[in-house]
Amino acid sequence: MKKQKTVDNRILIVAADNDFRDRVRSILEKEGYEVLGRQSTERTIQLLEMTEVSLIISDFELEDGNYFDLLKAIRTNNTFYQNTAFFGIGNDSNPDECVNTFNAGADDYYCKPLNRKIFVVRTNKIIDTLVKIKNNPVSLELRVDSGELPGFFQFLEAEAKTGHLSATCKKDTAEIIFQDGKVVNAETEYCVGKDALTEVLCWPFCHLKFSEKEIDGKFDISLNVSGTLMDCVFEVDEYKEVLASFPNFEISYTQGLKALPKESNRVAKKVHRMASSGIFLDELLESIKINRRHLILLIDQLVKMGHLQMAKLPFADYLDQHRSQYKAVSVFRKSLPGIISAIESLDYSEIKELDTISISSNKTNSPSSPEIIIAGDHHELNEILFKTFHKIAANSASGKSGIKSLRNNETSTELIFKNSANLNMHKLPPRIDDHFLKQMEESFSKTICVFFIVSGLDRETSRKNRKYLKKLRDYYKGAFYLIVPNLNQDNPEVIIDCKHCFHKLAIDIDHEGSMGNCPICNTEITIPACLEYSAQCLNLSPDVAKVFLNPLSSEECRDVLALSCNSLLHSLPPPKEKT
Repeated sequence: MKKQKTVDNRILIVAADNDFRDRVRSILEKEGYEVLGRQSTERTIQLLEMTEVSLIISDFELEDGNYFDLLKAIRTNNTFYQNTAFFGIGNDSNPDECVNTFNAGADDYYCKPLNRKIFVVRTNKIIDTLVKIKNNPVSLELRVDSGELPGFFQFLEAEAKTGHLSATCKKDTAEIIFQDGKVVNAETEYCVGKDALTEVLCWPFCHLKFSEKEIDGKFDISLNVSGTLMDCVFEVDEYKEVLASFPNFEISYTQGLKALPKESNRVAKKVHRMASSGIFLDELLESIKINRRHLILLIDQLVKMGHLQMAKLPFADYLDQHRSQYKAVSVFRKSLPGIISAIESLDYSEIKELDTISISSNKTNSPSSPEIIIAGDHHELNEILFKTFHKIAANSASGKSGIKSLRNNETSTELIFKNSANLNMHKLPPRIDDHFLKQMEESFSKTICVFFIVSGLDRETSRKNRKYLKKLRDYYKGAFYLIVPNLNQDNPEVIIDCKHCFHKLAIDIDHEGSMGNCPICNTEITIPACLEYSAQCLNLSPDVAKVFLNPLSSEECRDVLALSCNSLLHSLPPPKEKT
């Protein structure tokens, strides 16, 4: 008899081979299973974050690796799907592969070619075992939202349960022991007792696993759940109110108007010192090994007492800082007209590679020349723009200047134009720190603008770029050009992600306003206006210039280089008249 479709019978097939996925799906659907399919570790993890499955059946070959990568991602990820049953399908009967698969954490192993009857029997065996465990009267396992958690605790109290409860939420874990319906022990990484219960109630969700069994030993506490929850809920509400006042976890702080009292405890002094240095809040939370909730409440208290104040966003007061950056730099007024003239007179249709032309200058980066900076999260994109600008100058002067390699993925050169107008060019590495930026302070004083190239506008890339820009903005207050690259004119794409499940999506930038659905969670997606969307993703001022640009196109690169020089020249204050 075919199995009724329930969550107990939901199976995920993972394989790079579409034919294999379809064949296994057909076999299992005839047995009454609900079957889902994915082709890579990345997409499997995205699905597991959203949907519970009883069993993962994985072919050895995946699009982004093999099933050992998938097993590692599942078993080492401290989430509710960590213990999901795993059935590995190997390529041959090599006993070492079988042994290694079991050692990696698989629950069963079978090798190709699949015998349909044997495969079905082994799959049924795994599912039947899981059903028996789940239906065991002494065990209970479920996933609940934070609002449902008090009801679950009260159920254990009302039923006078004795046993061990584990709770997990992403990387956070808690262990709670009940004895005759009372909590006799509760621990998280940094909290114990009632404080640990409060911590669990602050999590957005929990995966709970309760084992009813006799508890040995003596315990220091005995908490009536209902009464204790009343106290906890008050603290939870207070914490959520404070949390709502934080715009995000990439904010930073500066020294407040009031000095921290000398009698403050060691933790408060450390938090105050690190926060005052300008470190991002999320980096602060990772650096100080205390409970996240306690740390956020402490920072909120330091702000309210005037010992810390929230720093402005990096691009706040953008135009004022822009004017201040260039007010006293006379080198721009002398150099820019010649550079602009040379760029604008160049016929882009005749620009070509000049690899065989002799080098026109043996020196690079004249101290008196203004400078442009190329930066971004993707080394290859930065390199393309660097080479195109270099080619433009070479065609103007009929010769290339030398390129100087400084550090890993960092290079500089001098763009020499036909009228001997020179412009230094510096390509920064995808990773920078304060030590690196301090060494560049002299260059920043002569910099015309920073061309910042983004490889995508998804959550992960944008978060990385916001941090990069914040560090760069701490040292350079001048003009920025945000470049959204477009290497394929026939299929102009940019990467965003689904706001629900964060699956990365390649969208056509020409289809602004069009609608579709996420292939993972089926959430409706509207293609945004990408330049405005990029400003939102990176917390940029509306005054920051944003352009689509093909870094391979000599015409487009020539135009944006001329634009940056022209814009700066026209924004410079008029020279003081001699008296």
